[in-house]
Amino acid sequence: MIPIVRPTLFDYESVLEEFRQAWESGQVTTGRFTRQFEALVEDRLQVDHAIMVQSCTAGLMLVLRALDLTGEVILPAFTWTATAHAVVWNGLSPVFADIAPGTYTLDPQAAARAISPRTAAIIPVNVFGCPPDYEAFGHLARDRGVRLIYDSAQGLGSRFQPADGAWRDAGVFGDAEVFSLSPTKVISAMEGGLITTHNRALADQLRQMRDYGKTADGEDIAWLGLSARVPEINAIVGRHSFEKLDSLVARRHELISAYQAAFKALPGVTCQEIPPNRRSSGNYFTLFISDEARASRDEACQRLNSRGIQTKKYFYPALHLQAVYRSWRETYQGRLPLTEAASAQGLALPLFSHMTPETLQQVVDEVLEVLS
Repeated sequence: MIPIVRPTLFDYESVLEEFRQAWESGQVTTGRFTRQFEALVEDRLQVDHAIMVQSCTAGLMLVLRALDLTGEVILPAFTWTATAHAVVWNGLSPVFADIAPGTYTLDPQAAARAISPRTAAIIPVNVFGCPPDYEAFGHLARDRGVRLIYDSAQGLGSRFQPADGAWRDAGVFGDAEVFSLSPTKVISAMEGGLITTHNRALADQLRQMRDYGKTADGEDIAWLGLSARVPEINAIVGRHSFEKLDSLVARRHELISAYQAAFKALPGVTCQEIPPNRRSSGNYFTLFISDEARASRDEACQRLNSRGIQTKKYFYPALHLQAVYRSWRETYQGRLPLTEAASAQGLALPLFSHMTPETLQQVVDEVLEVLS
């Protein structure tokens, strides 16, 4: 079976000495190696503060709690469940808005229409590596006086070019951005997450909140936090992976270009569109298989898996159609047509940075056999 994702790691010997140092130091969690990784991220992304946490989900939960929000949060339903989980865990009400065609990211105009007097924040999402329209959402949040938090779980390595023409890395936008470092991401720490922000007070609070909310001296609890500390081993792996960010993303772009060239003539099959002012991290490659295709999405999924090609219906089901959010189904079903179409058509194919040309060709051949 060719897996849909596989973390691109490195020579095990290259990290053993640092593993040993962390082991022997006795400070095996959230220590100097964690801070080294955070500092590297701050320098590369040109963001003031990076805070490593246990997961992207924990990061989203902590940011929403630290901002002390009440009311509603606008987000897409075409995203992983964690986006809404973090909202609901904080006692906030999710308000789902539709996505933009082509990019499949949250539509700024749809988000604007969803704003009400109860809106506290907007959470646009990086989809498959494609960033949302940072500039449009920045204007919207400032004009309407709401907080802006980005779920950039799949976005480490993506970039955006605002109207001033200067390319900027994901991580410098909004009140905060939150990234995943899980095994399915371009940059993996085996497990983990990153929060980036320019707000020093927010960063200081988040550093305390990832350790239950302890005060600096550890003698009191100042905030309602979580146990979201990070093992030093994860920070070491994350730093070594992050040092190879450019080459990992570049390789994924090569693989995605090969996929696109191979499938461009397939009837009823399209790929995600990346606007000229955005650069994808290349986290996933997803085909969208319409009714005009030779086989349905579900048929293609079943047949490819039976041929040893692991695929994933992605994102499926859309959040408002998941059992956990069934109380929102009646409100939103049918009102998010682009979301529901994308969820019914999306099929992610195997993609990882160390994928060989032979493996890619095997996937291509099987997909063409099913859909050509």
